[in-house]
Amino acid sequence: MRPYDESVIRFNRNGVRWQLDPDFAPTLDQVLGDAGQIVKESPAKRVTLHHVGGRAFYVKRYRNDAVPLRGAKFFFKPSHSRREWHLALEIQRRGVPLVRHLAYGERWAVTGLCESLLITEAFDGQSLLEFPDRGASETQAALGRLVRQMHNRGVVQFDLAPNILVRARPLELRRVDVHHAQVKDALSDEERLDNLAWLNSLLPLGEAFFTAYGWRGEQVRRTLQRSVEVRRAFLRRRARRCLKRNAEFAPRDIGGLRWQVRLPRLSPVVETVLREPDHFLATRAEILKPGRSSTVGKADDLVLKRYNLRKFENLFKDLFRPSKARRAFHKAYHLELVGVSTARPIATADRRWLRWLGRSYFLMEEIPGAKDLGQWHGDTAPAIHRVAELVARLHNEGFRHRDLKETNLVFDREQRVFLLDLEGLEFPGVVSPTRAGADLARLLRGMERNFSAAARGALLDRYCALRGVDRRTLAI
Repeated sequence: MRPYDESVIRFNRNGVRWQLDPDFAPTLDQVLGDAGQIVKESPAKRVTLHHVGGRAFYVKRYRNDAVPLRGAKFFFKPSHSRREWHLALEIQRRGVPLVRHLAYGERWAVTGLCESLLITEAFDGQSLLEFPDRGASETQAALGRLVRQMHNRGVVQFDLAPNILVRARPLELRRVDVHHAQVKDALSDEERLDNLAWLNSLLPLGEAFFTAYGWRGEQVRRTLQRSVEVRRAFLRRRARRCLKRNAEFAPRDIGGLRWQVRLPRLSPVVETVLREPDHFLATRAEILKPGRSSTVGKADDLVLKRYNLRKFENLFKDLFRPSKARRAFHKAYHLELVGVSTARPIATADRRWLRWLGRSYFLMEEIPGAKDLGQWHGDTAPAIHRVAELVARLHNEGFRHRDLKETNLVFDREQRVFLLDLEGLEFPGVVSPTRAGADLARLLRGMERNFSAAARGALLDRYCALRGVDRRTLAI
């Protein structure tokens, strides 16, 4: 790849101040004049792909004028495009393989930066996270060499995994999207370890990677241990996105309630339920659980859980905490992210009067053919193994369940096991042997009616083997 010529061209055109690679100057107008194909779009950002003259280019536009007053902050800090442009020049100068950054431009007004643009050359590859041979020794070794080269030259980036492109034949890796990169004189061993831990949390690193990178023994062990902590903290933060506005989740005003909705699942059937949730439970749903504290009903492959006001003192507590439905919605999405099976969350809402909480609602997908562990009549061994695997994963991911009983573990038609009733679910981050033992003791007591002592012992042995713990430490 040719090095960048730092004697870039600078000029103004159509109100935009440009800096660009001299070789790209004759092509700029053609790229800007091409409608292109939208790759990604939000109110303040658009990425388009352009095919011009037998070559492909990406144009990234940051539309600051779409957000009131947003452009003013760039009087005091560089724009996204300018920052990435200068980082790319420096990273390329240090010899790290990178897609070519060809131009950046800024359009200003008296109120601030209206728009910034960044143009890069497309690379015929796919994201490393989607590359089918990402675990192969050849790919892992190439990745190890690339990351070692970056670190040796003072370049570090924590969102690295999704920003590496791979071309299969011949195998080649290149960096893209360096906006979050940092360039330093040198990296400490701790900075290297943290960066590798982040990478491993998204893309498991194998022996070929560490050999190519030059780490072994204790260094590898510490990296993998740190990666568990990093992944756990990252997914905990990530889970909060279900309560915010983004590409997958957003608030919607439906039927007089403000619902937090999973947008890909918002269908006419779902919207009908959200418009009149109480009517759905009263007239259409098959009631699974009538009760004073909550009512659960199912219809149309959906399950709605309504939390009712039962204790007067909860009126005051609920002024200062999220509702049970909102907490369950959040917990369900967190479980989904870490790979613990539960009913997939769709929407949640609270019915409040002057902030006083009366009822709250949690809509989720139905688990087809659900039967709980207490109703199991098939082969015992597969059920025992699947339950042990779910509980082991739950604890490994930093969760515990104070009410882990047989009725809260259900199997679908394919005999996959799911965790339900998340009110007792907690996320301490690390589950101690005492807490793990308490969860398991509660589960084993509930299984005494339908499972033999040998089966319950097999579950405990399987759990201990999966977690690598001594059965005696659980004090069961």
